[in-house]
Amino acid sequence: MNDDWITRDALIIVKAYPNPSSKYFETVCVAAITAEEGWVRLYPINFRSLPEEQRFTKYQIVRLRMKKHETDRRPESYRVDENSIELKGEVSSAHNWRERWQWTRPTIGPSMCDMVTQQKESGKSLACIRPRVVEGIEVEDGETEWSDKKKSVLDQLTLFDPADKTKLEKIPFIFRYKYLCENPACKGHCQSIIDWELSEFYRRVRDQGLDREGIIAAVRTRFLGDLCGPTKDTHFFVGNHSQYPASFMILGVFWPPRTAQTDLF
Repeated sequence: MNDDWITRDALIIVKAYPNPSSKYFETVCVAAITAEEGWVRLYPINFRSLPEEQRFTKYQIVRLRMKKHETDRRPESYRVDENSIELKGEVSSAHNWRERWQWTRPTIGPSMCDMVTQQKESGKSLACIRPRVVEGIEVEDGETEWSDKKKSVLDQLTLFDPADKTKLEKIPFIFRYKYLCENPACKGHCQSIIDWELSEFYRRVRDQGLDREGIIAAVRTRFLGDLCGPTKDTHFFVGNHSQYPASFMILGVFWPPRTAQTDLF
């Protein structure tokens, strides 16, 4: 395996919600696209501890140094030199998401059913897939507090992080998209959503004073009614779990207007 660092311009596609880790402290898994490699998984990144001038947003181009991850054997996984992160321009949604389509279209993979088969054969673990029918969002009550092990990690971080950094909140719900993929024989998928955007949306509506049912209704209105509505050409960014490679999660949603493809071509 080649351990040499390489410099790339990467378009940030999604950031997963931070997770306390005894090995890497508070980490974020980032999925991005490069012109050379296509999909890359950038992990770990201690995003909330980055200086303000290095905190990238979704659909921002970032120049960075990266090298093949030494322990994560998934082909798209790279370790990042956090000190090298340099923010470049953002890829806008103007002209019906034309620029975003130019980056994303080459990464669109097979159906989700076929993606699972490909993973077994090639190890492929990141893709952009189009759901044929999005049936709903399922909601499950989760733990309201971090485990004792993860609490210990967060307590350690308070000794080193800036005083104004807020403690990482545990999101007390598990949200899952239920959908049929484009494989005609698909019997359905139900995959957890780990996108940071959903967690921030939850926090925002919670802070407006909504109760449990109000929060769930607001999430469904936004992430089902808006992002998966009939006027959107909805795609899901999916990735698998390193320890359970056949298990895929929804990393984020790509939701251009349905007119975008005709405008692009």
